Parts: sequence; C-alpha cells; structure tokens
Amino acid sequence: MTPKKPRPKALPGITYEMKTHCGKIYVTVTSDLSGKMCEVFVRFGRAGGCGAAIFDGLAKLLSYALRSGMDPADAVKSLSGISCQHGQDNCLNAVAEAMRDYSTRE
Repeated sequence: MTPKKPRPKALPGITYEMKTHCGKIYVTVTSDLSGKMCEVFVRFGRAGGCGAAIFDGLAKLLSYALRSGMDPADAVKSLSGISCQHGQDNCLNAVAEAMRDYSTRE
C-alpha cells in the first residue's frame, strides 16, 4: 500500500445528515486540494456508545485508506448492501450513500 499523504491544515468537505433506523448520523466527506476524496468522519446524533466507537474506527480506517490511494468506489462497493436486523436502512449503507453522493457531485 502506498504511504498515506500528510493532511493539510484545512480541507473542503460536505457534511450529510443521514437518517437510519438507529437515528440520525452525520457523515462528513472531505477532499484534498486536487478534489480527490481523502477523509470520512461519522458522528451519531447522540453521544457515546459502542456504535459511535465502532464508526470512529471505521472512519479512521477509511480515511487512512483514501489517503493511501484507495479508490472511493471500492469503499462504496464494500459498504453497500450490508444488512442488519433493520434491513439495509442502516448506518453502513448511509456512509456508502454519502460517499457515493460526494463522488458524483459536480
């Protein structure tokens, strides 16, 4: 894997409010100065809990992979279609949807 690129002090991005069966989550996607997606942050509408910790880890791993050259489409494909007891209206699909939307913006 390519070493991750250093992070500039400020990056442009968009925060999406996503509704899931677990409540609202906020997904922030940023791009580097060339416009390439490079970070993902996930925050639950409520603080704390195991889910918030798991998504912190997921966001760190996604950001590391993106800054190391991972194609965002591969991340979207990996996260899309995962089901839980609530079906596909879940947090992982919401993260994939936000990343997909960010990738297709003009």
